[in-house]
Amino acid sequence: MRDVLSTMTRDVLFGPLDTPGRTEAVVNRLRTAVALGVLADGVQLPSEVDLAAQFNVAPGTLREALSTLREEGIVETRRGRGGGSFVRVPEALHVTHASALLASMSPPEFRDLSDWRTAIAGAAAELAAERASDQDVGHLGSLAGSLAAAEDEAAARRFDSRFHIALAAAAQSRRLSTEAINLQVTYAPMLALVYADPAVRKEGADRLAEVVDCVRTGDAEGARRVVTELTSGTARRLSRLRARSAPAGTQAGEPAGIGEEAR
Repeated sequence: MRDVLSTMTRDVLFGPLDTPGRTEAVVNRLRTAVALGVLADGVQLPSEVDLAAQFNVAPGTLREALSTLREEGIVETRRGRGGGSFVRVPEALHVTHASALLASMSPPEFRDLSDWRTAIAGAAAELAAERASDQDVGHLGSLAGSLAAAEDEAAARRFDSRFHIALAAAAQSRRLSTEAINLQVTYAPMLALVYADPAVRKEGADRLAEVVDCVRTGDAEGARRVVTELTSGTARRLSRLRARSAPAGTQAGEPAGIGEEAR
């Protein structure tokens, strides 16, 4: 199943963009591929022509995206024989990108995206409890254990992301799997901010282990409930971080309840 997941994740991340011509969309796809480990440190990217064709963007748009990634230290371009563009993974990549992404969202936009993440995760958990194979359950348990052992926010964010993708795959729904992967581009980078706290990493791992137990025993209602509580709690934590970092006077539009302390 893991090979299938890897292939599906790569297909989504490197598939044609719905809005061709957007440099930022290409940058976010490639950043996410690096953050999920789809592109490892030192890997050579396809040629600019081939990569532009995969994303369905103009070569100029692809070059602009690579230029942005070079400035961030994520891509290194070498000239001459054996040259090309190679992946680099700076230590500060995850937190820097997460902070910028969170700050760029308006309160209604953040709430809408958080609600969508909770809806996808809840549906995936419920269906996984009804359809998951023993192999699916074993893989989910392994990912929950990996989150528990994660030593930093980058690793924790990666295993959390992989868990939610695997949960959607265990639901045996390609549409849910695709949406779960898309959320890794639009939402999951921000998880690095909450997982900077070791206590939150432990809590997240414990809750994912509860989801695995529900899936194993076929408790669809319990699986949905635990995932909903987890994703909603994450949204509240992120909202508090956003409120703290926002300039004075910019929080008035924040929806009621979103900025409250998680209980």
